[in-house]
Amino acid sequence: MKILTGLLLLLLVPLQYRLWVGEGSFADVVRLRRAVVAQQAENHELAQRNAALDAEVSDLKHGLAAVAELARTQLGMIGKGETFYQVVDGGAKRRSRPPRDPPRSRP
Repeated sequence: MKILTGLLLLLLVPLQYRLWVGEGSFADVVRLRRAVVAQQAENHELAQRNAALDAEVSDLKHGLAAVAELARTQLGMIGKGETFYQVVDGGAKRRSRPPRDPPRSRP
């Protein structure tokens, strides 16, 4: 009977080690679950970004308004019948005459 108990203990120790520390252990399962949750969150964000890009591509393929908006904002283009106004900041005026020479002292 003592031999059987000793044999069972010898088998139990490696199994317990694998359960708590080895591959597939409780700690490993918890780490993998956290990684799955993080990956699902990243996938959700990327799916939202892809949906927005898909909508933009669809607008560019089928609508002229999106193309015209991109041409105005990114290329600075204007359409027929539109008037371009450029606003200049008042503080950025240039001098029309050169600066005066400093007064000379007499000897």
